Amino acid sequence: MKALWLIIIVFWFAACAKPAGGPLSHTFDNTRIASVALESKQAVTEAQQQYDLAVAQHRKADEAYADSGVEQDVAAYQAERAVLVSQLVATRMNDKAQASTDTATLARQTAGAKVAFMGARRQWLEKLASSTLYAVYAAQAKLELERAKVAQAGNLNPAGFEVTTFEAQFAQRDRAAQTAAAGTEKERQAAEARLIAWNELERSFMQASNMKTPSESDRAVTDWKQAAAPPPPPAEAPVSASAPPPSAGTPAAGAAAPPAKP
Repeated sequence: MKALWLIIIVFWFAACAKPAGGPLSHTFDNTRIASVALESKQAVTEAQQQYDLAVAQHRKADEAYADSGVEQDVAAYQAERAVLVSQLVATRMNDKAQASTDTATLARQTAGAKVAFMGARRQWLEKLASSTLYAVYAAQAKLELERAKVAQAGNLNPAGFEVTTFEAQFAQRDRAAQTAAAGTEKERQAAEARLIAWNELERSFMQASNMKTPSESDRAVTDWKQAAAPPPPPAEAPVSASAPPPSAGTPAAGAAAPPAKP
């Protein structure tokens, strides 16, 4: 009975846990440093840009994770009909009996490899949605710290203000974001391995079927490489008040992200 209660308590805490640690405990009123010259707030400007970029990346990861569910269902639907497709292809070949058997096997393997990739990709996107939400809070913590440092330098800080509080908050959120990103990278590598396996099988299937058109997995490989390219640096923008981080929006983001909670 005692063990049962312990399990219930663990699940209760898990259900109540805030995504990626939840909103920051310490924020700085940006109006306190409004009178400070822009050249003295360069670090704040850069931190604001990094925060805006983190928010955009999280939203993109959240949307990709939501879309991946449909893509996975489509792959499963295609896998169920892979044998029928392979038999149609085999009728165009000379050795119909042998071609039908070999091509059907390759078709099943190819379709199964695609399903495996889509599943692994969805797991990665879930982690990505989660980890990008961690990154949003880490970027916001950095922004709040830079504002606090400007206030301290100009003696504009409120009573009881301690910049070390903001330093500790940023250190904690940054560590959590790095840990979440490391977990996401492992899922990305696993998905990439599945993609390579699918691509190799589909190439074999198309060769056996005497098909010359570009394969679906070739396009997926191209898209994968483009998605892996580093994002462009944020454009110059004036300092603005920090917008609140987006909600998780998905089980992963619930970080999500990417999923991705400290």
